Amino acid sequence: MGSKNRIMIFAAIFLHLFLHFPSQTEAGAELVSKVCKQSQDYQSCVQILTSHPQTLPASDKKAIAEKALALARKESVDTSDFFTGLAHTYPASKTVLERCASYFKEAVTFLNLKGLKGGTASLDVHYALDDAESCESALSSGHVHIDSATARIQKWKTVYRAAEAAVIALEN
Repeated sequence: MGSKNRIMIFAAIFLHLFLHFPSQTEAGAELVSKVCKQSQDYQSCVQILTSHPQTLPASDKKAIAEKALALARKESVDTSDFFTGLAHTYPASKTVLERCASYFKEAVTFLNLKGLKGGTASLDVHYALDDAESCESALSSGHVHIDSATARIQKWKTVYRAAEAAVIALEN
């Protein structure tokens, strides 16, 4: 067999393998889809996880969960900073808004996989949602009605739900 034939056979095999094996991105998107089936809002979960390039190369559910939790931690820090900024903008509501900032700062500590071995990871992650709901209660009882604050909490909850779905998928 001549070297030209070997090259053609090798090229044909390579092309066949290249076309028939899913790319890392396709595999990541399929994994995200499976994870998001655990979410209350499948479409938002998929949109959040696939819109961040670091999530798609994830090779397994644990990697997806770690990336999703990292997104939720970042969103918690950003939301805490948002409420700190609002406290300066709305001095009459400063106490309540600073309390909300501290709730979201605390939420960061619950967004991890430390409870995975003990089977409590999803419960631990749920405590972060409790902090968001505490902020909503503080805003309500303090009669603080700021549309951007409500929208920010909803944005946080959307990212949170994607992280929660990833943790639940990992535990199951």
